[in-house]
Amino acid sequence: MPTATLATGIDCCHEVHGDPADPTIMLVHGLGSQLLAWPEAFCDLLVAEGFQVVRFDNRDSGLSTCLPEGSQYTLSDMAADVVALLDHLGVADAHVVGMSLGGMVAQTVAAEHPGRCRSMVSMASNTGNSDFGRPGGDVLEAMLVEPPDDPAARTEKEVADNRLWCSPDWYDEAHVRSLYAAYTARSPQSRGAFERQMGAAVADGNRDADVATITVPTRVLHGSADTLIDVSGGEHTADLIPGADLVVVDGWGHDLPPGSWPHLVAAITEHVRRADLAHAD
Repeated sequence: MPTATLATGIDCCHEVHGDPADPTIMLVHGLGSQLLAWPEAFCDLLVAEGFQVVRFDNRDSGLSTCLPEGSQYTLSDMAADVVALLDHLGVADAHVVGMSLGGMVAQTVAAEHPGRCRSMVSMASNTGNSDFGRPGGDVLEAMLVEPPDDPAARTEKEVADNRLWCSPDWYDEAHVRSLYAAYTARSPQSRGAFERQMGAAVADGNRDADVATITVPTRVLHGSADTLIDVSGGEHTADLIPGADLVVVDGWGHDLPPGSWPHLVAAITEHVRRADLAHAD
């Protein structure tokens, strides 16, 4: 996988799928994840719909730069990484699609860099307003427990945790186990890196005022079965953004099981095609 040294100083591991002549969809993953969170087969479905797809490791994850202990950064810094990666790839603007923490980054790109964001899809995310999108107590408790160092034990913990926020009807343990084992084999995230990413998510507190300034075409996707970020987080996000629409996917949790892909790909492609038509006009 290629690594680009961005203008932000981050060495960013990334992959590009599809034809560069097609409109670009930039996929931004969530807390504790890697670019593998967007499976290659999921990317291929978007490519088949006529898009160039970029997936990358956020700072402090996967094979991108792991920052020194004591470092701090914000969602604005992570959004600047997205724009810098677009610069590196020679892409003028992209449809920015983010899930969970990635949704917060996507919102920030849309708010702070609207000229680089042709449209935005915020998935399974919220605005930092603690009145909306709160996790269940057992879910939050599990997420905050540090994983063991032993690779096999680490995978087992992550598989068990996933069961707390998975999509019940689409649960695929083989897929989940394979994903977390791949994370561990590729580049397990240190606790410090996890906490720095979490710090970015909470540093700005309630971002309602900033999110309400978003003017790019926006779709909010959320699952009815999401226990990590309750569906109220998506509802509130859509309520704040002028012209945004909300799609609640029945039975979807806080994961990307193969059973959810047709529903999510359809919702994403419908939105970005509509945005492309508006952009052409």
